[in-house]
Amino acid sequence: MPDWKMFSSDDHVDLAYLPGDLWQQRVPAAYRDRVPQLIETATDWRWEMDGRPMGTSQKKDAVITTTFGHWSTPVEHEGGRWRPTTPELRLADMDRDGVEAQVLYGGLTRGFGVEDPELNTVVTRAYNEWTAEFCGAAPGRLVGLGWLPIHGVDAAIEELHNCARLGLKGVQFQAFNARRRIWDSVWEPLWDAAEDAGLPVSFHVGGGQWSTQGEKPPGRGVQTTSTTVAPIQLDEVLVSVVMSGILHRHPKLNVVLGESSIGWIPFVVDRMDWEYEVRMNKGRGGDAAVLDMLPSDYYRRQVYATFQSDPIGVKLLEEVGVDNALWASDYPHGDSVWPRSHETVDEEFAQVDEALVRKVTRDNGMKLYLGKD
Repeated sequence: MPDWKMFSSDDHVDLAYLPGDLWQQRVPAAYRDRVPQLIETATDWRWEMDGRPMGTSQKKDAVITTTFGHWSTPVEHEGGRWRPTTPELRLADMDRDGVEAQVLYGGLTRGFGVEDPELNTVVTRAYNEWTAEFCGAAPGRLVGLGWLPIHGVDAAIEELHNCARLGLKGVQFQAFNARRRIWDSVWEPLWDAAEDAGLPVSFHVGGGQWSTQGEKPPGRGVQTTSTTVAPIQLDEVLVSVVMSGILHRHPKLNVVLGESSIGWIPFVVDRMDWEYEVRMNKGRGGDAAVLDMLPSDYYRRQVYATFQSDPIGVKLLEEVGVDNALWASDYPHGDSVWPRSHETVDEEFAQVDEALVRKVTRDNGMKLYLGKD
């Protein structure tokens, strides 16, 4: 077992565990009937927004038992004190797992799904304010990321600046739900702002798969297909930020692929170099931005990818880049390796030099988010 506490670069605060009055306490009165709120039924509380269900609920029992992680570990939430959003309980779960710090992604990785730009901005800001307050209970251990509105660049820039003022350590951009694709020049001022603020931009899995849409008939493997291929959906995000020249024009911008895993990355990075060489340098109809380096050089300089369990990726760690990989526990999700994170790392990194294990499971995250070498 590593003799250090690990840094987890991708964990969550899901909607089901958020305080029921989070938005009502933080938005102007005109919006209070339209923002997310808990609606009481005979058996539970259900989240709704602007008159529509949000697909998640909370039980009403005095003591609620649920399960976290890959091993379905039972946990108790007493008196409605949800462990992931009660600071002392979340910190206790981190201590149980030997984790010093967690980077907190919002649970709604596809956004709030509202068409009203003003409502989207108000809801997003309230969540970011709550995140900053929550992380203030344990600075350096609870590392918050803010959401950005994705309906327009001006709103996104304004909220990015707000996240910086709040002390959040990065921002989340929902690439597959944005009004314009990430390669569109309309977003260029946002990348300028993120670079100037020194905030990494995270693109988390969620959306971008036809297996997440429509019916899921029993026995046809649709849901299993979705969960199997989900990490690889970020291949387009990776290639887009390189081939569109975003990383070339913004050399100090850091990009994070959240819950992407890493085993597929060496192939895609090698493929980028091959495509660029053939289509751009050999003049075969390439439409990429003109780059000063190979695509792989931009990847190694500015891109990070998180994973929780990826034996193939660990075997390919040198090709992935030991400076580009960020270990994560994914607490409290069903794919999480909590509370056996150290055991999982011991098993998967058994043949890896200890100094490299420490980089991936602690030092890279500490440096990116907290500026600590």
